[in-house]
Amino acid sequence: MDAQTLMDRLETGATVLLSCDEWDALRNTFEVIEEHDTRLSGMLRLVRSPAGLAAVEQPGPDQRVVRPLANMTAARAFVTDRLETYDRMWDGCGCKIDYTK
Repeated sequence: MDAQTLMDRLETGATVLLSCDEWDALRNTFEVIEEHDTRLSGMLRLVRSPAGLAAVEQPGPDQRVVRPLANMTAARAFVTDRLETYDRMWDGCGCKIDYTK
């Protein structure tokens, strides 16, 4: 996937699954705003690009998910919710994250 295709998909509101190699090739298109160690699934990154704000997650060792976020308020709510879910997972709640939603 090239940068323009990724930006086009993010602008439509699509959540995009990428391989690590694809993400590594495209990561310089994004400005990292903040990073959070999930302790279970790598880093949760809040990034900005020409397509706007997005969250980048690591659902598996060889995958990245890029999820568009409408604005900083939505980004804060998303990050807070995800980190709370990871904390519950760390405590053994048995909950799982559906990275496609």
